[in-house]
Amino acid sequence: MVYVQFSDGDRVPAQIVGWDPYDDVGVLRVSPSAHKLVPVPLGSSGDLVVGQPVAAIGSPFGAATSLSVGVISGTGRTIPSLTTAYDLLDAIQTDAPVNQGNSGGPLLDSHGRVIGINAQLRSSLESGFVGVAFAVPIDSAKRSLSQLLASGHVSYAYLGLQTEDLTPAIAKAFGYPVEHGAIVGSVDQGGPAALGGLRGGRHTVLFESEKLTLGGDVIVAIDGAAVANSDDVARLVAERMVPGEAAWFTVWRDGKNVVIPVRLGARP
Repeated sequence: MVYVQFSDGDRVPAQIVGWDPYDDVGVLRVSPSAHKLVPVPLGSSGDLVVGQPVAAIGSPFGAATSLSVGVISGTGRTIPSLTTAYDLLDAIQTDAPVNQGNSGGPLLDSHGRVIGINAQLRSSLESGFVGVAFAVPIDSAKRSLSQLLASGHVSYAYLGLQTEDLTPAIAKAFGYPVEHGAIVGSVDQGGPAALGGLRGGRHTVLFESEKLTLGGDVIVAIDGAAVANSDDVARLVAERMVPGEAAWFTVWRDGKNVVIPVRLGARP
């Protein structure tokens, strides 16, 4: 049995609707007849700017309903997931003090709207919190919420490939006709990318002390949306597309611009 405790000390039973391990969020249902509910308004995380004031609410080290303030230090961060092998995309970085017990609490804008859900912090053994914390963007949480309420689970589109960033220096060194994109290093055998005809690299080189797998496709757009790096591929597929949908990949191959349709699968 799961219980929810309110600020007046009352604890009431809650039903688990579902959870999304990829975005590290879940949904509990509490009956309004069991306790008065006052929802917090949800904002948007799509137009946040660095320097914008924010406040974090949580229970650090058991100190319930504590509030800390700071600013947005960065947006669009890609951070390792604590629950799956897939990175968490578009995380919000803040310097508002977030400690053990803050996870799951809201990150609020100056109007009291939820723009994120506090998820992770960076710390040192000596000093603890060092001014770097991350929150799941509320737009991603809204996406998870709508699917969880409808079906109890969340589906993500899946390509089955590994990519590397194409930078101007790499493009100049190896003769690519474009300066930005996602170099396809490898494709999973039998995966959607391989079945659709996307090609991985054929040889590995060392460039500025980093290994690159070259000779494959370079993705420059998906359904007309420009791709500047590997994160853009993951973001476009995960956030804008659904399993079973066909997407059009624009790639540079053998010096030519080629458009390839790929039917996306579901994350295994």
